[in-house]
Amino acid sequence: MIYSERVCDIIMIDSRLILLEGMAGTGKTTNSYFLQIQLERNGEQVKWIHEVSRSHPTSIFDEAVFTYEEYDAFLKKYPETANILNKIAVFRKSTVWIDLFEAEWNYKNIIGDSALQELQKFDAWDFPLDRYKEIALDKWAHFVDMALNNKDEIYIIDSSIFQFQIFAFLFKNMPYEDLENFVRKLIDIIKPLNPRLIYFYRENTEETIAFLEKDRGIEFFEWLWNRDKNQPYYQDKLEGVEGVRQFQRDYAIFAEKLFDMADCKKLSIEISKQDWKCYENKMLSFLGIEYIASPKFLPLNGIYINEEFNYKIIINGLNMTDPNGDNRVLTPKSASEFYIERLPIILRFEESDQIVVSGIQICGPWTTIEGMRYKKQI
Repeated sequence: MIYSERVCDIIMIDSRLILLEGMAGTGKTTNSYFLQIQLERNGEQVKWIHEVSRSHPTSIFDEAVFTYEEYDAFLKKYPETANILNKIAVFRKSTVWIDLFEAEWNYKNIIGDSALQELQKFDAWDFPLDRYKEIALDKWAHFVDMALNNKDEIYIIDSSIFQFQIFAFLFKNMPYEDLENFVRKLIDIIKPLNPRLIYFYRENTEETIAFLEKDRGIEFFEWLWNRDKNQPYYQDKLEGVEGVRQFQRDYAIFAEKLFDMADCKKLSIEISKQDWKCYENKMLSFLGIEYIASPKFLPLNGIYINEEFNYKIIINGLNMTDPNGDNRVLTPKSASEFYIERLPIILRFEESDQIVVSGIQICGPWTTIEGMRYKKQI
């Protein structure tokens, strides 16, 4: 297979969608974060939609999905849920979507156990593939309509146009040809956004598997096996970690083929040498923007507490400890705003003793409430 690393000279004015793809462990999240920052420093309005953003506008997980007829029937059966569900639902052209996390975390007492159990029966992840195709196309079309209405905003989406689709089809043991036909339909849907596709890979897939095992631990592969072992794909594969390794190999084959056939502006980057400065320059040139260095600002050190949820954030220079205890690097956006490493989240310092979390929310509970405030301990 021959990969092109030819860099385009077209300026990034007319493209409103950047797609990053590749196997796990090839740098999709890290480089989504990098591109968000650089595009904003170049004067663009940017929204990075993280792989686990909720609710995700193109990928499908932890969502109940109804036809309009099914939704009406549900409300007739559980009329006490109507006000809440109509408030949190997303109404697309032919489907109605409910974020199951939001329903359970924020409205469980109002919705009730019986209605929540019924909602979970409509979890889209459990749908047969034919129905998945219908709702996925509806979701992508809705996203494109929304993006076209926000003409000044550029969207960065990682792991959705390839990765999520490969999982959906490969788990069901469907042939590559079925996957390709479906992804072609998705690419046709997004063409009005003039998308750019960036694909990261190692020529030797075994190197990526080895990197992933070392970086995330063998426990990560064991967790994947236990999560997915009942999928049809694994019924004729070796059990445990070796089965997951085989899935990664098959994933790489499918992803490479999808990149080759993708009918859009695209750039592939072979990352075996780990020369990320070189790769960053390739991406910036491909998008027609220049590298702009970080401004020199520091946040106010201290321990910040959200008393309602008993969450704690510790700031020490450009180092942050989040409420889960994970250490993250902060990158200055302005004197009062800081990007959080590898997350579509901004920390904003207000007055002299408060920080506010803002941005695209992801699955971690401390990021799920837009505008959550933390007060500095005295």
